[in-house]
Amino acid sequence: MSVTAFHNPFRPTAGAEPPRIIGRDDIALEFTESLNAGIGAPARLMRIAGPRGSGKTVLLCDLRDRARELGWKTAIVSAGPNLLLDLRDQVADSSLAANASVGVSAGVVSAKVDVAPKEPSLRKLLSSAAKSSKGLFIAIDEVQDAPIDDMRAIASTVQLLIGEKVDIALAFAGLPAGVMDLINGKALTFLRRALPEDLAPINQVEVALSMGDSFVATGLTIEDNLLSRAAKATKGYAYLVQLVGYSIWQRANLHRAKSAIVSERDVTEGIALAEARFHDVVHEPAISGLGLNDIKYLLAMCEDKQQSKSSEIAKRMGKKTNEVSSIRAKLLQREVIQAPQRGYVQFAVPDLDIYLRENAEEILERF
Repeated sequence: MSVTAFHNPFRPTAGAEPPRIIGRDDIALEFTESLNAGIGAPARLMRIAGPRGSGKTVLLCDLRDRARELGWKTAIVSAGPNLLLDLRDQVADSSLAANASVGVSAGVVSAKVDVAPKEPSLRKLLSSAAKSSKGLFIAIDEVQDAPIDDMRAIASTVQLLIGEKVDIALAFAGLPAGVMDLINGKALTFLRRALPEDLAPINQVEVALSMGDSFVATGLTIEDNLLSRAAKATKGYAYLVQLVGYSIWQRANLHRAKSAIVSERDVTEGIALAEARFHDVVHEPAISGLGLNDIKYLLAMCEDKQQSKSSEIAKRMGKKTNEVSSIRAKLLQREVIQAPQRGYVQFAVPDLDIYLRENAEEILERF
């Protein structure tokens, strides 16, 4: 008698697309409707902002897949020094590809490849790709790392093509501060009109339902109270949903032959393992490279349950508010903290305060 082999349905890897995306249905629906609605529909120009691990890359991949299903050509690129060239490689038809000539003489091979395309050639390239199908969808990830000149070229080209009634759509995603810096930049006013989508924590009821479906689909059952506990441990954070689910499933799968029921021990150990990995993958990189005063600022914030008053943090550090303004600005820029309202800050990464409290002594000893 053959035994069905099941694979872990959760994907706790940066950018890896899980079998089912949860909590973003409204965004996907509006995007699909806008592609069908025609030129000028709002979600054809979209900006997505969220902290690391909130599911930005996964969402962009989902939008790409939906565009493909509707017959659109697509290109998804991660911002970096070669942004324009990467975009060109993905959308260029063979006749419009970067001109390259290779010559052979006396055993010597020489190659010449064009540099990043100037705006007119980019315009021709994108227009041709869009007109050869239902349209062209471009997705740009990690825009906080994008060369401003490249983004300016892409934005102005897309704007011109929209004016020419070309079916083209653009979505760009990044960290909140990076997205705001981009749209407020010089000659990028067009991007300010992009439909804003801020990735808030996923509703825990949706998390529980999705996790439960994933367990059942792979031959495991889990009680509602344990499922609720697992969902609560994720804080609605997309990456933690995958990490917690993966770790619990991994534990339960070890005893599948004897029992296909997820136990309380599986959940307890799975959550603990997920939290430990979350510390290594998310919390440590978040504080890596920070100075002693930066850490002291964060530890001062840990005395509050949620939001911290900037003036109170300075007081706890024995300094004046203006003396810690540069520290605050640095932490905001690095997306370690965020400012929910004027004069207040809060942690931008789930459970970073808990990690700092529990490891304060060891972290301070690094300096």
